[in-house]
Amino acid sequence: MSEILLPSIDGISLSRRRFVQGLAAGGAMLGMGLNAKPSHVEMMHARSGPKVLSGTYFDLTYSPQKVNFTGEERYATAINGSVPAPVLRWKEGDTVTLRVNNQLAKDTSIHWHGIILPPDQDGVPGISFDGIKPGESFTYQFKLNQSGTYWYHSHSGFQEQLGAYGVIVVDPAGPEPFSYDRDYAVMLSDWSDENPNDVYAKLKKMSHYYNFRERTVSESMAEISEKGWKGFRAERDMWDQMRMSDRDISDVTGYTYTFLMNGLTPAEGWMGVFKKGEKIRLRFVNGAAMT
Repeated sequence: MSEILLPSIDGISLSRRRFVQGLAAGGAMLGMGLNAKPSHVEMMHARSGPKVLSGTYFDLTYSPQKVNFTGEERYATAINGSVPAPVLRWKEGDTVTLRVNNQLAKDTSIHWHGIILPPDQDGVPGISFDGIKPGESFTYQFKLNQSGTYWYHSHSGFQEQLGAYGVIVVDPAGPEPFSYDRDYAVMLSDWSDENPNDVYAKLKKMSHYYNFRERTVSESMAEISEKGWKGFRAERDMWDQMRMSDRDISDVTGYTYTFLMNGLTPAEGWMGVFKKGEKIRLRFVNGAAMT
């Protein structure tokens, strides 16, 4: 089991609605009574967030990985045995080399989201290259012409939804225009124990399959009374043309999803440490499929 899949510290299961509340409270509690931080600023992975890999050469390996986010074991598509994948920390102006090894039973790939690079290094099968066959490797190499926070993920099938995603941090060649004491990458994602192919098939048959907040007859009558039949019908037609529901614009909901922060469930709770008076840099990346 990957180190990021730790059991809950207190054994208390939190509802998804208390997720954000838990984040704020957790950060405050861990901020008390800490040892002094090293003088240099470094990427932290407190409370079992993904590992941080830095340098110019990287070995990344795709493989199946057992995970348990809900009480039921499932197989994720992991990179270096981790969900999320390791944080990659680069530096503007460097040339990075990344060898990607495929130990899956299917083709795979990595797309470097937001990174300026040659087309043949973009990692989109069928467009920029053929993909990486099972048992084979592919080496990406490109110069970094930018700085900032980005992410990488598989561009093959539903592997991204199964855990193949991670944060990229590119440090600027010169000094930052602002100061901070601690630096955290925070990957937001969602997980379903259902096979992503099954989720997709259900949505193709019924786009609101996971939506249980449908309009009732009494609510429709109240809207007609307020807007008139013409106004009511025009609004319904607008949403129908967009193939969306005004009751829940997420096609897939918490009915099947568990929402993760750095690969940890709301019950486990990712937490970043800090001391009173420190400036904290939070690099949020939304790697969720639908959230």
